[in-house]
Amino acid sequence: MAKTGNIKMCSYYYSQHYAGDKKYKEPMKSTFTDLQKEEYENRVIRLCNAGVKNPSTWAFSKVTEGIPQFARFLILRSLFNIAKSADDNIAMATDFDDEVEEKYNTLKDIVGEEELLSFLTSYPKGIIYNVVGLLDEGTQEAERDKVSWILMKIDENFESTGQMIQGLHEDFLEFEDEVK
Repeated sequence: MAKTGNIKMCSYYYSQHYAGDKKYKEPMKSTFTDLQKEEYENRVIRLCNAGVKNPSTWAFSKVTEGIPQFARFLILRSLFNIAKSADDNIAMATDFDDEVEEKYNTLKDIVGEEELLSFLTSYPKGIIYNVVGLLDEGTQEAERDKVSWILMKIDENFESTGQMIQGLHEDFLEFEDEVK
């Protein structure tokens, strides 16, 4: 296994791979071809370096089911970063409402800053969950509109790989637990 040194750099993966959850390791050892083992290890390294707590589960489904897990992870991470950025969201909201800072300060005086910030990081997650559903389903009115769209993976040259990115809702609710 040529990548073992790189795998060791991700201490969480290393401890899981050699001492942890056998659910994803034992089937790999017995059923993966050499090419699949290499792809699995490469995926684990990329996911681990991107901040996934348990990269083996994501890599396993990529190798066995062809799911574009790294793309799914990057999308979900970006969406969660938006939700967690209350200050940035308030700043952006001023483009739509000139009085948003005044309203923020009024609410802060009533409920306190900690409680308001807690709300302002929870509420966007509900909105983003609805956006995730839209991204997963694509156009709902394709027949009526005579056009459709879906989320697709592209390569480094911005060419479509033909691989759809779906199932974001499956990981969204527990996503915060998936990130280091």
